[in-house]
Amino acid sequence: MNYEEMNYKEYAKYLKENPPFNDNKWDKEILYEYLIYSLCIDTSEYIDEYFSKYTNDENLLKLLFDFLLDDDYDGSDSQISSAYYISRMDKKLLEKYSDLLSEAGKNPVAARNPLKYME
Repeated sequence: MNYEEMNYKEYAKYLKENPPFNDNKWDKEILYEYLIYSLCIDTSEYIDEYFSKYTNDENLLKLLFDFLLDDDYDGSDSQISSAYYISRMDKKLLEKYSDLLSEAGKNPVAARNPLKYME
């Protein structure tokens, strides 16, 4: 499948057919795509709803912090989405990762700072 030839509506359909959580594990590559496309109008509502089902998932939280804090993703839309979805995670779960949340909260770029979404 050539993703570059797909329009957003076709890609939205593709994402729905290929969720990032299968067989009790997260696929990091597909999760990355979900994070990128969570910022697109044709896919944002579906992806928001999808992630709302996993607000207590510790493995998802760890992956979101990986995307957010890894310099390899610097400048990627995945960091903006990671910050947003981290802010939507269960508060008790976030308490376990207060050190990472504090580190992420030092980001001067508001869109990549999960604490800014919590205000």
